[in-house]
Amino acid sequence: MKKRTTMKLWAIAISLMILGGGMSACAGGSAKWKEEVQLSDGRIIVIEREMITEGGGDEWASNRGGFKPKEYRIRFPNLDGSGKVAEWRSIKETRTWPEKPLVLDIENTFPVVFSTVSSAGGGYIYSKYVFQNNVWIEEQLPEKFPQRATNLLVFKIGYLKEGEFVTLKTKHEMDSDDMRGNRGFAQVGPTRTRRAD
Repeated sequence: MKKRTTMKLWAIAISLMILGGGMSACAGGSAKWKEEVQLSDGRIIVIEREMITEGGGDEWASNRGGFKPKEYRIRFPNLDGSGKVAEWRSIKETRTWPEKPLVLDIENTFPVVFSTVSSAGGGYIYSKYVFQNNVWIEEQLPEKFPQRATNLLVFKIGYLKEGEFVTLKTKHEMDSDDMRGNRGFAQVGPTRTRRAD
């Protein structure tokens, strides 16, 4: 009798652990890291990045742990010298992925972010955001515009350790192999919409 009770208790304990693990996977989480970014004027700044995740994604999950990206965030000291922190958050999304930031730079003294999101037709659409008066404003891109090289970490984000510091060299090493297979993420433009690789 004791043996049967012990076996039942073990079965209940194992079931609870499996259920608890499944529930925590659904809850999602985040990955946070610091990253060196080289601006077009040559300056190198350090920014904070975060990828908020949620359960799901299955075979599409970026870390093979049942998670997928839900939102990207970038925080950096406002480059106007005020000492305030500017924060950009992805706001567009498709059924599967949120928009992904590719470029952080300065234009006419204002911070700008260029991002991409997949389109319904299987391609990607670029967006541009300008930080003015402590607000991000989306600026409509023309059909053709000057091409910019990506300067933000794009791939292998799910493999970063919490709080990891990503140097320019490390970023290049992490992205280089994947960029060859996904050339569209290596740059923004020269057209507003691009076909999938």
